[in-house]
Amino acid sequence: MKVSQRLAELTRPTGEEDLMAVDYPEPRINVAPKQAAAAVGAVLVLVGGWFVVRDGPPEPEWESAEVAAPAGEPASVVVSVVGAVAQPGLVTLDEGARIADALEQARPLPEAELLSLNLAQVLADGQQIIVLAKGEAPPAAAGAAAGQSAGSSGISLNTASAQDLTELPGVGEATAAAIVAHRESIGSFTSVDQLLDVKGIGPAKFDAIKELVSL
Repeated sequence: MKVSQRLAELTRPTGEEDLMAVDYPEPRINVAPKQAAAAVGAVLVLVGGWFVVRDGPPEPEWESAEVAAPAGEPASVVVSVVGAVAQPGLVTLDEGARIADALEQARPLPEAELLSLNLAQVLADGQQIIVLAKGEAPPAAAGAAAGQSAGSSGISLNTASAQDLTELPGVGEATAAAIVAHRESIGSFTSVDQLLDVKGIGPAKFDAIKELVSL
């Protein structure tokens, strides 16, 4: 007999060996097969629902259209240009325009005397600009004309500089500057009495200078 066969016979159980006693503990939780199947099904439903929600169609992105507010039309002024110009009449300009802008449209003639006009003066609605010819005397009512130089007497409130205005009695640099600022704010003086609206000029000072100024 071979050695391997002999070893097999020696190690083959005879049925008389002692069995080891093993004490298996009872399970703590007993889950019935139906309950286990229901729990697994609920988990699968939740997982499937999560995937559906995650992969659903994206919410549309609404692009906000920028609606520009309609721009208001710029304010305008209408002035009258008469005298030595090629195109006399009414001229419509944007608010803040100056006498030079009005003359650009009216086209002064070669004989026009422009030195008597303050080309930088801001225009007011309803103003009249009288363009004199060289050597022409201003009309009697020229005092109310915008931009016209001083009349036969006095310092022009509409064309004089702040330095010129300091020549008036009782008018210092501060008051002269206030007169110029008021002139620019209203476009031009249309009456000498408007000096009373200037800060620093009271009735007494007005009486002292009213005969020494013109429009």
